[in-house]
Amino acid sequence: MSEDAVRLVRLGQIDYLACWELQRALAAARRQGSVPDLLLLLEHPPTYTIGRGGHRSNLLIDDATLARIGARCYPVDRGGDITFHGPGQLVAYVIMDLGREQRSVRRFVERLEGTVIEALRCFGVEATIDPARPGVWVGNDKIAAIGITVSRGVTYHGFALNVDPDLRYFSYMIPCGIPDRGVTSLAQLLGRPVAVADVEGHVVQSFSRVFHREVGEELTLQELRGFLPQRSLVDER
Repeated sequence: MSEDAVRLVRLGQIDYLACWELQRALAAARRQGSVPDLLLLLEHPPTYTIGRGGHRSNLLIDDATLARIGARCYPVDRGGDITFHGPGQLVAYVIMDLGREQRSVRRFVERLEGTVIEALRCFGVEATIDPARPGVWVGNDKIAAIGITVSRGVTYHGFALNVDPDLRYFSYMIPCGIPDRGVTSLAQLLGRPVAVADVEGHVVQSFSRVFHREVGEELTLQELRGFLPQRSLVDER
């Protein structure tokens, strides 16, 4: 395995706040050189998040309705507006030291978009980007949301690809604050159920090709904990 390899971590379904805390701890460890670059693949329970450029008004339901549908909402430190995470959606978070490329954040985002586009092509779906509207699109419908943070040259957050989520959750918000666009999923486009596990391998391969980086041996969550200070909270919740 190359020393330059990105290590893969599959976290399964993990609470949003626990994973956000994990990402920040890993980003701090990456800045110190105690962890390699990482690709985290996971799902979240139903969660709305509002990025730094977002507005709570783009969530169209009150707290009582939010509780009734079994979802939560958090303001977060990524870029972008409101988005939804839930079962059936493949979330990829990238903990990466941009190094000499740290001034090329746009290039990093373009590579995330390219990763999604290449992975979807494996299923016969032709997706595109819209320079004026972040994310990955199929026609006028968004199939993947993208939002990142770069802190002292290290990235975290990433993208969320709609594989086969319950699309009704998207009707409770104005996706990414864009009222005149819709949302779709891979399952909806193919007209059949699609498992997240069936998409993960294509995403990993596409990530490797687009970033020109080997994706090396997989790490377990327990191994990942071993890289972090004892006081870091990395528990699954």
